[in-house]
Amino acid sequence: MSPQSPLEPRNNVKIARSRGEALTWRGRGIVVDLFRFSNTICALLQSGRRDVRVYPTPELALSASRRSGGHDIFSEMDLPVEHYDNSPYEALRAADLFRPAFSVTKSGSKAAGALLLAEEILVGCFANSTALAAYCGASPMPTLIVPACLFYDASHVEDLICARALEAELGGGRPSRRRCGRYMRAAGSWISWLSGRRPAGGIWN
Repeated sequence: MSPQSPLEPRNNVKIARSRGEALTWRGRGIVVDLFRFSNTICALLQSGRRDVRVYPTPELALSASRRSGGHDIFSEMDLPVEHYDNSPYEALRAADLFRPAFSVTKSGSKAAGALLLAEEILVGCFANSTALAAYCGASPMPTLIVPACLFYDASHVEDLICARALEAELGGGRPSRRRCGRYMRAAGSWISWLSGRRPAGGIWN
């Protein structure tokens, strides 16, 4: 018998079509908020931060900030306290790497908060896809990729584009630039995919 590949379909990867799927999921959850949240979290860790906390609502983040002796908040929201933007650039520039970093956003942190029943919660994007595939391949389990746009604005199709690329990579493949280009050109089919209708050409299948 030939040895199994580290990226067998045992990962059983699928993409969430609704908020309800995330709320009831019990395996591994991967949140994809491509342009801001996911990359900001990656940038915070890349900068050397070791205490990065994600809060699903501003109320919870502000409550934690009142109890904290010193921290940095990263958010695009209009908060009543001083904070950095939800930006990977800001995350890399912030000076004190020993301060806890709090993240609260309009979609990414909400998606993470919805995965309360998940065995583990990861954050995914193109910046960490290789490391993510290696980690998931070494420890396969049923995996739900959650496009964060489900929790804010479903027209933000970039989250789905990245989710489909990650789905292919976690399943043992590596999507080509040409295929990602096809995803982008088919972005108008996002609503069709959510509703279960197959767009012309089967690009999302």
